[in-house]
Amino acid sequence: MKKSALLSLIVYLGLMAGIVPSAGAGDSSGPQTRPFAFGRGSGPQGHNSALGSPSPTQTSALGAPSPSQGFAFTDKVVLAYYYIWFNENNWIQTATEGGRKEGLEGLHPFVGAYNSWDPTIIEKHMQQMNRALIDALAVSWWYDTKANGPNAILDLVFEKAAAHNLKITIDYEHGRAPLETVDHDLLYFLNRYKDHPAMLKVEGRPVVMIWTAWGHTPAEWQGVFDRLEKAGIKTFPIMSGSYQNGKGKAYLGPFRALEEYTLVDIEDCQLADFMKAMRGHIDDYNKTQGFQNGKPAQHHATISPGYDETRNPGRKTKNGGFKGAGWKDRTKFGVNYPDDPEGAYYRGTFEAALSSHPDWLHISTFNELAEFSHIEATFEHGYKYIDLTAQFVKEFKNRK
Repeated sequence: MKKSALLSLIVYLGLMAGIVPSAGAGDSSGPQTRPFAFGRGSGPQGHNSALGSPSPTQTSALGAPSPSQGFAFTDKVVLAYYYIWFNENNWIQTATEGGRKEGLEGLHPFVGAYNSWDPTIIEKHMQQMNRALIDALAVSWWYDTKANGPNAILDLVFEKAAAHNLKITIDYEHGRAPLETVDHDLLYFLNRYKDHPAMLKVEGRPVVMIWTAWGHTPAEWQGVFDRLEKAGIKTFPIMSGSYQNGKGKAYLGPFRALEEYTLVDIEDCQLADFMKAMRGHIDDYNKTQGFQNGKPAQHHATISPGYDETRNPGRKTKNGGFKGAGWKDRTKFGVNYPDDPEGAYYRGTFEAALSSHPDWLHISTFNELAEFSHIEATFEHGYKYIDLTAQFVKEFKNRK
């Protein structure tokens, strides 16, 4: 009897050793120095391979496969945008020296001037995210194999997130790229991370967020997701920052949610109605198509602590806010001037979002420092916006 039990134990342990993947699966390139430019969509346009032909190293998954189905469709989720394009010279060097010292004047993160590829910085950021009760991150990403580029940093983010119970997806910056580039990049991302325990999923489907999705038609996006499905990957796509005052509703079907990334061009007094109109588009789609075709959509509402792109060269008449360089004072919302003005705009956007009964909340942003839309802890504000976020998350999730 003892011999039989021992033999069974040996066989079991041998089987277990054979099915656990090595921790080093994936690209082997280590971190190296690479400076980043600021702003949405900066960086190279990526790789132009066809959908079915990424290299073997691109398709290897990181970490042990997870059986988790992720969030249920009806779960309330709070997601924050996370940017990985910073290096410490942005704070130290002037624009003529290749830095952004002028644009970041008066902004001092608690973690100091930082390199986004530093694992210690990512760790400290995630400690703040845990304090804020954030569920998930949308990492600004495009395919780039350069040293300390987005691919290498994304590996680190996934690794750290698993230890902090945070879920990760990308906000894919190259939604306007040629379709073959989009196909390649999304297949790389999904093959690499779809089974990672930190992958953000809804009912088993990996979430992908697409910035500037309006660069292709709804039919073209449906083709992208159909090709991914033929490759064995069913996704939960979210259209990032492309609501376009309602024009984005034409993309429901291929996409399962719309979102407005920045609120800078919306008058404070109109924000609640704006959010409710977004909710109305989702409800109308679900009634007429979503519940019938098995692809119901969600309403994702944005909250933001403030916004200031007036220091960014080139933003005076283009990019950012479509009316020119945008600015939202953190201490004001509409005509309300509270006794404690710090966080007034953040609270105002949160209350406007709640009025539309959102399914998810998007925080814009954790650390888009160049646009001063960050909740990241700083010497100027302490943990004020981290702790306000935790308060908002509790209110949102406790709301019936």
